[in-house]
Amino acid sequence: MLLEPNRVRPYAPKNVHFPKIRITRQLSVYRHHHRSRNSFFCRAAAVGPGPLPVAPTTKFLRFLDANYIPIALIGSIVFGWLCPGPGTFAAARNLQTFSTIGIFIISGILLQRGEAAAALRSPIAIAFGILSTLLITPLAAFGVMRLPLHPPEMALGLAVFCCVPTTLSTCVTLSNACKGNSAVALLLVIVTNVLGVFTIPTMLSLVVGGSAAGAASFNPTALFKSLVKFVLLPLLGGVVLQTTIPGLPQWRTNNRKLLSYLSTMFLCLVPWMQLSVAASSNLPLTATSVAAAAVAGAALHVVFLVFNTLVAGMLRFNGNKKQDVAIRKAVILCTSEKTLPVAVAVVNQLSAAGAAAGFAVVPCILAHLLQIAIDSAVVSSWNKKDADAAAAVAGA
Repeated sequence: MLLEPNRVRPYAPKNVHFPKIRITRQLSVYRHHHRSRNSFFCRAAAVGPGPLPVAPTTKFLRFLDANYIPIALIGSIVFGWLCPGPGTFAAARNLQTFSTIGIFIISGILLQRGEAAAALRSPIAIAFGILSTLLITPLAAFGVMRLPLHPPEMALGLAVFCCVPTTLSTCVTLSNACKGNSAVALLLVIVTNVLGVFTIPTMLSLVVGGSAAGAASFNPTALFKSLVKFVLLPLLGGVVLQTTIPGLPQWRTNNRKLLSYLSTMFLCLVPWMQLSVAASSNLPLTATSVAAAAVAGAALHVVFLVFNTLVAGMLRFNGNKKQDVAIRKAVILCTSEKTLPVAVAVVNQLSAAGAAAGFAVVPCILAHLLQIAIDSAVVSSWNKKDADAAAAVAGA
């Protein structure tokens, strides 16, 4: 019987090892060893030393991006003090007005209807903001007048600074930078500055008595017109731009960081010009008196910041947690800051009663600059905390 071809077994003598068999066995051993090494390196890569180190240049750029507000502010202060000529020239051309207008046009472009609705639905935030800004924080002026500052007009200027309403632009800019509710900030700016023209003369007459006679001549109508011209109209202009120009809302969303940079630039122009004017006036002030006024202004703002943070933390402004946090940030910033332009206007009014306006305005400028620096650091801390929380959620 014939065998089928696939069942034919080739003849192989016993105890004879062909090279092909030996090579095959060695190849099998090699493959096993190589596979083991690969698995070892894969495990080592999985539990390796972690991500590659970040280059120093990248770290520096990240630092600048996270702290651009205080860095730009400190740079403008140093430049204005060391080289007051350009700032004085710009202030003489009233460029501060254009800076303020630019800030609020950008705020109008950045304003969103959801934030505006949240502002209208936040009566507790508005009520607390008005009460703290115009009635509670001005009480600190009674203690400020008893500070041993020299000359005495320095204490008067800081007391005036306590009684003025919130900043016209800084709190809005910082609210935008930390994703706070800019609509609440804007509403507090307008309301407190309008009502402040009636509360400032009263508070000053109680705080400094007869030396505040000039406060009676404070012109509320002029301030109201100034607010409408330089705050309300630019804000509405920015809102009109985003509703009438096609594609602007989407461009705003894609370039929010750029708009924040531009708003910060406008913000830094104001203290740069103010400090340049103060430096160019050659006031006979000692370094000790200036340092004492700076410490007093910084301590005053820290007290405002701590008080408003504690009280705002106990209040609930909105049912939505995200909106509640955004409103709380805006309220804390607005109720803790004081506006420099109104303080300077009041000091100029008081100069008719014998107060040295040149001396009284120095602590106002210092307190204004220091409050921006402190709040910029607070905003940077908030942003870092939010970024860490977002990274933790993404990594979970």
